[in-house]
Amino acid sequence: MSLALPESLVAAPVGIEADRTARALRWLRWRQFRNATGVLVADSRLRISMIVFCSGVFWAGLFLLFLGSFQFIASYVDLANTIVEYLFSMFFLSLLAMLLFSTGIIVYTALFHSREAAYLLTTPAATDRIFAHKFAEAVGFSSWGFFLLGSPLLVAYGLTIKPVPGGESGAPWAYYPLFLVYLLVFVMIPASLGAIVAIVVANVFPKRERTVLALATLAAAGGLFLIGYRLWTTPGEALTSDWLGGLLNRLAFCQNPLWPSRWMSAGLLASAKGDWRGAGYHLMILSSHAGLAYLTAAVLARDLYRRGYSRVQGSRSNRKRLEFRLMDAAFHRLFFFLPFPIRLLILKDLRTFLRDPTQWSQFLIFFGLLAFYFLNIPRLGYGAQSPYWRNLVSFLNLSVTALILSTFTSRFIFPLLSLEGRNFWTLGLLPLRRDQILWGKFAFSAGISLISTEFLVVLSDLMLQMNPWMIVLHVGMIAVLCLGLSGISVGLGARLPNLRESDPSKIAAGFGGTFNLLVSLVFIFTIVTALAVPCHLYFVGQDNPESARIILSRGGLRFWLTTAVVASLIVGAAATIIPLRIGIKAFNRMEF
Repeated sequence: MSLALPESLVAAPVGIEADRTARALRWLRWRQFRNATGVLVADSRLRISMIVFCSGVFWAGLFLLFLGSFQFIASYVDLANTIVEYLFSMFFLSLLAMLLFSTGIIVYTALFHSREAAYLLTTPAATDRIFAHKFAEAVGFSSWGFFLLGSPLLVAYGLTIKPVPGGESGAPWAYYPLFLVYLLVFVMIPASLGAIVAIVVANVFPKRERTVLALATLAAAGGLFLIGYRLWTTPGEALTSDWLGGLLNRLAFCQNPLWPSRWMSAGLLASAKGDWRGAGYHLMILSSHAGLAYLTAAVLARDLYRRGYSRVQGSRSNRKRLEFRLMDAAFHRLFFFLPFPIRLLILKDLRTFLRDPTQWSQFLIFFGLLAFYFLNIPRLGYGAQSPYWRNLVSFLNLSVTALILSTFTSRFIFPLLSLEGRNFWTLGLLPLRRDQILWGKFAFSAGISLISTEFLVVLSDLMLQMNPWMIVLHVGMIAVLCLGLSGISVGLGARLPNLRESDPSKIAAGFGGTFNLLVSLVFIFTIVTALAVPCHLYFVGQDNPESARIILSRGGLRFWLTTAVVASLIVGAAATIIPLRIGIKAFNRMEF
């Protein structure tokens, strides 16, 4: 005899329970947001002010850059031209790939390595509701940079386009709120695809998630290298009609009608011109595919999330790692002059760096792109330019290298000590003083920074055919920057740790990481300006003495360069030693 209840009596309570679960999770997210905001307003007003100020400066800088670029393009072609549509399609296709990677990694961590997820899975909450809760959190965390980068671009475009040929500049007012809707819908597509990939990897490759990520990163880097190579090797002289036609031909792949970036660019251009039918059509296409992608991810989560979670938690490997033995032996022989415990600490951080694809992949992509650009400098013709232009480009290349290095130290070096907080008792067993631990992390950061940046700077100067004495100056300059940025990140990481957080990206995005990045930028600006200004005044006088207001002779250049070098060494030593001393003092008083 069956004791099953009628379907009509079962369905209603299930629907009511699902609705209660959704309301409870929304209430939880709202309370967390309100409490975090209240704590920030009450205790960290300086942090909020710095974040708002830095974000505003960054947004304004991007807006002015995009506005000047569109005005320059508008002086040659109509901004409603096919060229702009190609550029938009390529821009959003690149963001689509980056959002797919970043959101997939964050969703995987939030679903399978989060304490909150582990707790929610023990509650009666439905699996798809838990997925929706963690998915919304991951999307918000991964896509804020997309809005910060995309909004100034679209505002600048709307202010410079002429919807009617020969008319006044400026898109219709409805374009501005509409492009925000486009951005919100567009971000759901790569986020949902990243969540689908995360769930599939957890179920199919629970023991090989790092291998999958490494292979995917290498494949993306290879594709990016291939695209960049095709673009840089476009036949013809730069900015000629033949060269432009060849460039558009090689960008034709981004105009495929199946790419979401193609729908995005076509819809935005239609709305900027006042073509509301075309804008609505492409917005409906984006919305339908975004809804389908999220529905697929939710269904997969409903059926496979708990199974994947169990497989990930149970996939503990007992294999002995032997691949680092050769590296360890070579490291000990090469750095024999360092105390043995310090060498062990550096090796530990180096292994952690190499075992985490999210760290070395970003490092490889950013510095690999710079190396690719430097190798193609002869193709751009900078080597045949005047000494003034070669000097200017060399300092710009050095500044970009230093800025990327500051991002690396703020993202990966600053959180190192915070991540040691909960496991500090293991380091306490070593025969080391606490200051030696910080010096070990400083040596690790400075070693990686010096090896990567010195190679890039020398490569850039060789491609620009710089004088040997300028190469020596740039090599010494980047060495000062590497030591100073490493000292700032390690010292402030010990002075402003976050021992409650286990995610390094959230540590870097906090108050300490933001303050560390701000100090690093000020340090870079000081060092680069002190050495670049005398060189600029000398070379501008050599290139165009009639229009130059201030001209330095060779003797004046030697005097001011000597003064700048001495001042840079003093500032670099202060930026290295003072933060480390502050960090050591705070670290010695810290209780774990």
